[in-house]
Amino acid sequence: MISEATHLQRTRPLALAPAAAVGLLCLALAAIVDALIRHESHPTGDEPYYQAMASHPTAPHNFPYAYRIGVPWLVHALPFSPTTSFTLLALLAIAAAGGAMFALLEEFGVERWLAVALSIAFALSPTLLVVLPRYGRSIDPASILVLVLGCLFIVRRQRIALGVTILIGVTIRESSLFLIPLAYAVWAQRPFDRDALRDTALVGILPVVAYLVLRTSIDALGRQYEPGYSGPFFKARVDLVREALSGSSAPTELRRLALAFGVLWLLAPFALRDLPFARRGLVLVLLCLAAMTYAFDWGRIIFLAAPVIYVAAAYVLRGRSRLALATVVAVLALDVGYAVYLQVHGVQHGLDTSVSRHIPVY
Repeated sequence: MISEATHLQRTRPLALAPAAAVGLLCLALAAIVDALIRHESHPTGDEPYYQAMASHPTAPHNFPYAYRIGVPWLVHALPFSPTTSFTLLALLAIAAAGGAMFALLEEFGVERWLAVALSIAFALSPTLLVVLPRYGRSIDPASILVLVLGCLFIVRRQRIALGVTILIGVTIRESSLFLIPLAYAVWAQRPFDRDALRDTALVGILPVVAYLVLRTSIDALGRQYEPGYSGPFFKARVDLVREALSGSSAPTELRRLALAFGVLWLLAPFALRDLPFARRGLVLVLLCLAAMTYAFDWGRIIFLAAPVIYVAAAYVLRGRSRLALATVVAVLALDVGYAVYLQVHGVQHGLDTSVSRHIPVY
């Protein structure tokens, strides 16, 4: 069981075999869903941008997608068709994220059956599930994997593994840099902690340099078309939030926020009093909230805080078998319900209906 000193270095060996078994189970379940669910007839949302990058990786592409080279460039390099490669990478990332989530929950003394159940529910959650009918043409599974693995290494204070994870992560999505301030928040024993600051700097320096190289060396087009990036800084933030919460967009955005964690939203706050990681993890939640002023589809953005929300909710459920069972049933029911929605309505009628965007694909 994890103690109050969540920032102290972990010495217990990581249980790789159980985590790998959970990952394989998540892979099997995700593959079954992918085989059964209805798939899109044409790319929507962010898919065209990543598809174009996979086809011509060195050409100029849309801002800010052009900097997220990891997944599309790997798709281009794999000896399969782009559709097969995107799907394969999505399934593997979902499986690995499920296994990593299990390992993270075990760090906090969560009962094994509950850790397994929540990890499966996480792997099949709406945010990850919606990637499958899109033939995996998304960076969400890979970017979420980076955040979960990063949180695991932060809790265990495995600095080299964390640095490598963030370094790879910045090629996938800039949100991987959120792990740097989170690491300091978890490791620091006081507001200014020299040891924690030193370790955080050593972990973050290469990823930050790598990201700056990406931003300065890659030619990204169409910045003026992105609502969160065009115009004066503060006005762009306000305008995007106002547009997301106006008219028919508001119910869609709020529904996606609710679907991100379902009943776990209600449980997680109760961990704030007793679990330091939940309190310190608010840094990641706040960074996700800030990111929501740059882009629409807030459910996908807040889901990057899944490691904190799932750990906090699971911590509350420890030793409460009836409540834990009811929660697992509720979360899995949400996953199944969303899968049914995709099958009978969502895919056929379009998956991106929050805010209309007419941005050319470069």
